[in-house]
Amino acid sequence: MDEQNLYVLLQKYSQGACTEEELNTLEGWYITLGQDLPDEVIDPQSEAARQLTRQQLLALRTRLAAAPAAAPLKVVKRSTWRKVLRYAAVWTCLLTLAGAGYWWYRQSNPSPAATVRQYAGSQTNFDRYLTLPDGSTVVLHHGSRLVVPEQFNGPSREVTLLGEAYFDIRSDSAKPFVINTGQLKTTVLGTAFNISAYPEQPEITVSVTRGKVKVEDGSKVLAVLTPDQQIVYNTRSAAARREAVNAAARASWTTNEMVFENATFETIANTLSKRYEVNIQFSDDALKQCPVRVSFAGTESLEEVLDVICGVRNATYKIENGRDVLIKGKGC
Repeated sequence: MDEQNLYVLLQKYSQGACTEEELNTLEGWYITLGQDLPDEVIDPQSEAARQLTRQQLLALRTRLAAAPAAAPLKVVKRSTWRKVLRYAAVWTCLLTLAGAGYWWYRQSNPSPAATVRQYAGSQTNFDRYLTLPDGSTVVLHHGSRLVVPEQFNGPSREVTLLGEAYFDIRSDSAKPFVINTGQLKTTVLGTAFNISAYPEQPEITVSVTRGKVKVEDGSKVLAVLTPDQQIVYNTRSAAARREAVNAAARASWTTNEMVFENATFETIANTLSKRYEVNIQFSDDALKQCPVRVSFAGTESLEEVLDVICGVRNATYKIENGRDVLIKGKGC
């Protein structure tokens, strides 16, 4: 049973309108809660989506077990799962889960008209610097995944994050930027902030460096954050706490591999090639071995980094086709 049909059946059950066959279908679904999902529900190639949905199912089962009793529903049978469904809180959980599951299903199986690009750091051991279609920039932590449409054509600029990333969003008052991270939605117009939302961890953290962001959990606004504020949301208890924080320190991971202590120009070029997905060549091999001592925050563009490094070695650079970099200069 796919997520869209599941969502429809849950809505019908909440209205007491399910047939006996539909009730049996829902009973079979409930029995599988917390177990591995079938391939037809979540694309087997989307491991991140599978992990997130499994986590949500387990969290749902915990909430069902702890939920206080309430008045019985219109349709009540003797089977175990229908007794559990007498709890009033279950409908919010089930419908939220179904909606989230269907949303993740659509992310894993986009329609031809909604082509997306997935930036994945899960296969690498280094961070990546990305430029999005609107000119906004992202530093994607290794082991993380970012799903972005090829173009932001709708009324908002929506992306999906699994893991951790530092965002620097280009301002556009007519088209808010929205980051979906499981249960949370973070909305901004133009700002810089860090989000940590790993599917296997119980907490999602949003920390603001510059500007203002709004954080929602799907049913209500949890906080509007300004610089050096963060919110920590527990996905299991649905509880949130707001804190003062040194946001720059919270995002200090972006400096990984961007502090060079007398590293050779060639070593630096290899790091930049991976981080910015470019091909860097030297006009003179002697320049490769020149030592350079320099450090960066890790949120700079490739051009900003090359300006500094080439300035140190009295070299110049040229970028062609957005990906090929040629550095010219003499040896040290």
